[in-house]
Amino acid sequence: MDFNQNENTEALSQSNVTESTSENISQKSLYIADSGSEADTRSLPQAPDMMRSYKTDCYKLGFYLTSLLLLRIVAQGFSPIASRVIYSLTSNLDVIYALNLLYSALFLQIIPSFLGALMLKYSLKNVAGGFHVPKNSKKAFANFPAIYGAGMTINLITMGIILLVTGGGDINDSINSLGLAPPSIVSSVTLFIMLVVIAPLFEEFVFRGAVMNLLKPYGSGIAVFVSAFCFGIFHGNFQQFFYAFALGILLGYISYATDSMFCNTMLHAMFNSISGIIMIFASTDAVRKKSMDPNAVLTDGEQLILSFYAIFMIIVLLTALIGFIAMIKKLTKIKRYKLPKMWGEVGNGRKMAILIFTLPVLLFILLMTDVMGENYIADLIAKAVG
Repeated sequence: MDFNQNENTEALSQSNVTESTSENISQKSLYIADSGSEADTRSLPQAPDMMRSYKTDCYKLGFYLTSLLLLRIVAQGFSPIASRVIYSLTSNLDVIYALNLLYSALFLQIIPSFLGALMLKYSLKNVAGGFHVPKNSKKAFANFPAIYGAGMTINLITMGIILLVTGGGDINDSINSLGLAPPSIVSSVTLFIMLVVIAPLFEEFVFRGAVMNLLKPYGSGIAVFVSAFCFGIFHGNFQQFFYAFALGILLGYISYATDSMFCNTMLHAMFNSISGIIMIFASTDAVRKKSMDPNAVLTDGEQLILSFYAIFMIIVLLTALIGFIAMIKKLTKIKRYKLPKMWGEVGNGRKMAILIFTLPVLLFILLMTDVMGENYIADLIAKAVG
């Protein structure tokens, strides 16, 4: 992605970075896009201090990620009780649908954001400060087709492999795998608010905000990679993991390039809006009838819906195709922009090894295999409280 970058740098003001005037400490600073003032340069701690700081932050990150997975597992385990409570309160399907979405958002996005602010010391004040519109926002948004093309390509490949492995299946079941199919227009609006406002805002705060911010001092590469990997994991299934992982890397790249969370959050909302529209169309009677029986007879209204759906999908596929070609071209030029390098004395391989073999991170990995697999723990909780 081709962003105009200034030559200025700006000081990294993390709690684990201290000032020093010692001559044997090398000066390293974090490159910030669109900096309009002269840079301050502060010294990083010596290697032993940096290593201690990194290990401490690995523990913080591990405890945080483990907490989020436990929160997710418990919420899933108690979901049958939550559903019974919701159904006891009202019989209105739209209200029931909205309350179920709120239950999911509370445990998957909202509470994790407050935990990130608390456990990773990423103040909620950063939301206001980090969402300024950067000078190079137009160039960031111009990359939408390329980013969407790359993500869609990965998503289609993943869906194709899953369908081959599972021996086929209803494509609508794949699209609606999260059980979000809205029962009415009112519920569709609720779903849209969830996908386009709540999810992007809170998820970007967690992954491109709190997680990346914690790892910034130790290298842009590891910060982008780890935050993107966690972003993929917290989608909770293999079908979405690879798409979300790739999207997380690209959104993290844009966040660095613009020194803001505005563009990556808006792009996230744009991606989700497309998914939301597809999900809404796929849940209509017209699309369901045709997907189950190509020869099904439709009413004039259903035929109109199917026509709009076909036009929309053609536009989406053309955008993805054009974007994929654009991404290939951009990959050949990506060396023009280099992410900031911090603490270069320690390689990324060693950093990843230290992170992976941190005790709370190992626990996170164990929980991750269950969440991405059979959800045994959540099922046990559901049976225990059911």
